[in-house]
Amino acid sequence: MPACDLKLTGAQVVDGSGSAKTTADVGITGDRITHVGDLDSLEAASTLDCTGKTIAPGFIDIHSHSDWLVPGVDHGEVIEPFVRQGMTTLVGGNCGFSPAPISPRNKHAAEEASRLIVDDTIDLRWESMSEFLAALDTGGVSLNVAMLVGHGSVRAAVSGSLNPAEPSEEELAAMEELVGEALDAGCVGVSSGLGYPPGIFAREKELSAFASWAARHDKIFTSHLKAYSVSSGVYKSDPDVTPHNLEAIDEILRVGKNSGARLQISHLIFVGRNTWPTHGDAIAKIETARSDGLDVAFDAFPYTAGNTTASVLFPAELLPHLEQTLQDPDAMGALRAFGDLAFSKIGFDLEDIQIMNANTPAFDEYNGMFVGDAARRAGMDVWDFYARMVLDSKRQARVLIHKYSGDADDEEALRAILGHKLCTIETDTFVTRRGHQNPASYGTFPRVLSTYVDEGLFSFEEAVHKMTGAAAQRLGWDDRGYVREGCAADLVVLETSTLKDRASFEEPTATPDGIEHVFINGRHVLDGDRYDPQARAGKLLRA
Repeated sequence: MPACDLKLTGAQVVDGSGSAKTTADVGITGDRITHVGDLDSLEAASTLDCTGKTIAPGFIDIHSHSDWLVPGVDHGEVIEPFVRQGMTTLVGGNCGFSPAPISPRNKHAAEEASRLIVDDTIDLRWESMSEFLAALDTGGVSLNVAMLVGHGSVRAAVSGSLNPAEPSEEELAAMEELVGEALDAGCVGVSSGLGYPPGIFAREKELSAFASWAARHDKIFTSHLKAYSVSSGVYKSDPDVTPHNLEAIDEILRVGKNSGARLQISHLIFVGRNTWPTHGDAIAKIETARSDGLDVAFDAFPYTAGNTTASVLFPAELLPHLEQTLQDPDAMGALRAFGDLAFSKIGFDLEDIQIMNANTPAFDEYNGMFVGDAARRAGMDVWDFYARMVLDSKRQARVLIHKYSGDADDEEALRAILGHKLCTIETDTFVTRRGHQNPASYGTFPRVLSTYVDEGLFSFEEAVHKMTGAAAQRLGWDDRGYVREGCAADLVVLETSTLKDRASFEEPTATPDGIEHVFINGRHVLDGDRYDPQARAGKLLRA
């Protein structure tokens, strides 16, 4: 009898710990790594010669929104770009926006909001998180999937998605019950999305309560901050005294301290040219909090643009009645004046926004264009164009906002974040069949391993650690993210001499070079050009 099912031979192994690479063979039996070392005498049912190649753990996307995709029967085809860049595990439910819990209070809003992420309205055939996880178990998943439960989804299920009022004690108790159910069902933590409703309405006391519930279960609390720019309508303080993005960091650090939660700051970005210089102060605040005993870290993507909803630009106080505002000429005049002033403060404007999916037939012809160019083609004022797109799409137009932590000529802030020892790597993408794509869906991990390793930002081994072992540590896993005996057989075989991301903002769907093989739980799902979308090789990872 063979001692293992598959033997990968002759490779350089980068094990995910950050340690120097070694020459070793890797043996797989079933869904586990059973042997690592000199395996010349080990019998195997089959052998893959990896001489001259590099074996690394499968990449973990610590911040994904594709949990909304995986219930779909065809999701294996849609997520192919993730596998082709070496991803084997995604963490969903981020930014406070998880597909469960669902109640009559938030079902319609959740169905509408799902159009932001998937091509067609999702069939929400569950209510609780345990029912959602059971649906994934039953249908099977093409990647490993771990879930966070979203503060926004929980709050909306109890008090509605556009209710700015502070929750009553009874409502807070109902929210605690829903969070507890989700964490008991296997969610790896709680997320918050404080730039979007209803998270944007949450006060510090409420956030500390949610974080404390995560801490009680010894699970992570993640947060999309209330502000990522020096000036924001969320805060009324003087941004010249304390930039609002730093105020947002202070706020979430207090939440972490007050709750005792393990805190993960989501996509630490700096929006607008005038915000970029604050990156040193932001890092210093986080480092100080960590030295004072707070378990805090952050994640980031290796691009100077990120995808989001077009409605994210509007002040919190307008969100409950946004449609009325955008259709009122007087209100639009005031909004335009406010927006132009706010944008000038942060060094950004509507011209820096690229349309990914207008999500409405009247505007779909502008997909891929920058808003200013699209407005000029339409013969419209840029603000009127943007407002009409938001209205016609029912707030679900998807955009790519540029000037995040730099641009093509200046990546100082981005590199400072990516290179920091507390940073793990994420995609933070929506990948769909329709519309203009985010290049992060196609090139995130190869870009880190080629562009930024080649430029000396970190070593290859350190880069792999950021996207494997470090992510696993943040999530409390010890059996994934490493090439070690007993760990899950999630593996990537790379040709480092040709490894290169090819996706760009202009050509976002170009697949990378150098990712030759991907194994998920021991299943060979990517073999050169051959990808098996029906493999359903992933597992639901319950905490």
